[in-house]
Amino acid sequence: MITGLDPYKEKWGIRSDASIKPGLEAMEAALFELGNPHKGLPFIHIAGTNGKGSTAAFVSSILMAHGKRVGNFFSPAIEDVHDQIQLDRMPIGTAEFDKAMERLSKVETALTDFELLTVCALLIFEEAAPDYIIIEAGMGGRFDSTNVIDPLVSIITSISKEHTMFLGDSIEEIAWHKAGIIKNEKPVVIGPLPEEARKVIEGIAQEHHAPIITVQEYDGPLKLKGQHQRINASLAWTAAQQVLGQLFDAEKTAAGLAQATIAFRFEEIFQHVIFDGAHNEASIKALVETIQENYPDKKIHIVMGLIQGKDYLSILRLLEKISSHFTFIDFSDERAMPAHILFSENISKIKTIQNDYDILPVQNDSEVTIVTGSLYLLSLLKQRNYQMFRHYNSP
Repeated sequence: MITGLDPYKEKWGIRSDASIKPGLEAMEAALFELGNPHKGLPFIHIAGTNGKGSTAAFVSSILMAHGKRVGNFFSPAIEDVHDQIQLDRMPIGTAEFDKAMERLSKVETALTDFELLTVCALLIFEEAAPDYIIIEAGMGGRFDSTNVIDPLVSIITSISKEHTMFLGDSIEEIAWHKAGIIKNEKPVVIGPLPEEARKVIEGIAQEHHAPIITVQEYDGPLKLKGQHQRINASLAWTAAQQVLGQLFDAEKTAAGLAQATIAFRFEEIFQHVIFDGAHNEASIKALVETIQENYPDKKIHIVMGLIQGKDYLSILRLLEKISSHFTFIDFSDERAMPAHILFSENISKIKTIQNDYDILPVQNDSEVTIVTGSLYLLSLLKQRNYQMFRHYNSP
C-alpha cells in the first residue's frame, strides 16, 4: 500500500525535498514546462488559520447537491497521500497519481514535496475536468504553492497567529499573507476577523478591485458540531452563491450543508471517543466551547500530542479548564513535540505519557475521551486502530 510520495518519486525518478520554501517561482516554472495545465480551470481558493477544511467540505457538499462534479486539494493527509487529492470527495487512485507523476518526471525545475504534490493535483484536475475545484492553501496564502491559481472566488475563513517563523509575529502580517489569494476583480468572502486583520484585507481587496461579499448566515441543521461550524457553513453558502449564480438553489444548498462531514472535526471514532484536529489556540478555544455544549455533565479525558512550534502553554491552559485527566502521546513524526514537555507543564493531578497508539473505546459512560492536538497524530491513531474503527462504524 502506497501511503506517501516517496514510492512514486522512486518509481518515476523524481527528486524533491521536504523543506518549506515560500515563493511561487519554482511552481510557475514547473507549470510552464507542463504547458500551464491550471490556466482557465474553475477554482475556489480557501485560506485561513482555522476552518479551511470544514468550509471546503461544506462548499463541496453544496456543489454536489447541485449535481456538480467537484475536485478538492488539501493538506495534511488524513490517511495517505491519495486523500489529499479528491474527486467528488473520494481519494484519487494510484493510476491517476502515476499518470501525473509520469508527466512530472520530465520536469527539470526542482520542487519541494508540497510543490510537487500541488502540481500533481493540478495535472489530475486538468485531466478529470470537474465542474469546480476547491483548493486549500497550505500555509499562509501569498507565497503558498497553491497561489498560482486564478479563482472564481476566494475565501478567508479566519486569522490568528500561526507559523510565525514564516508569516510574521503580528495579526497584520499574517493577514497580509492570507490576503495574497485575493485576485483582481474576483469576489472574496471573509469570516469574522480581528479588526486589525479586517483592515488589511479590506485594503488589499480595494487595491485589486475585488468585492467583499456580505456573508449569508446559515442556521439550518448540520452534522458538524459547534458554533464555529455554523460560521464555516455560512461562508460556504455565500461562496456557492457567487460561483453558481442563477443556478443557486437554497433547498439544495441546505440539503448539501446538512449532509456535509469531514474527518477529525469532533468526529466520534468510538463511543465516547472523539477525534478533533484542533492544533492552535483559536481552534482549541472552539473545541472547548463545543465540548462544553455537547458534554456539559461528563468528565473529560484529554489525549493529545502536538507538533513543535505551537503555543502549547496557551493550549494546555485552555484544556485544563475542562479537564483534570490528561494523556500525552509520543508519536512518530520528526516535528512532534516530546510528550514529557507537555507532561511537565500540565497542572493536572491525573496525567500520563503514552508511547503507543492504542486508543480503546471508553467503557465508563461518565467520561468522554477527546483526542486532539495534531492531525498527523489523529491519522496515525486511526491507522493503528483501523480494524476496531471499521467494526464500530460498520452499519
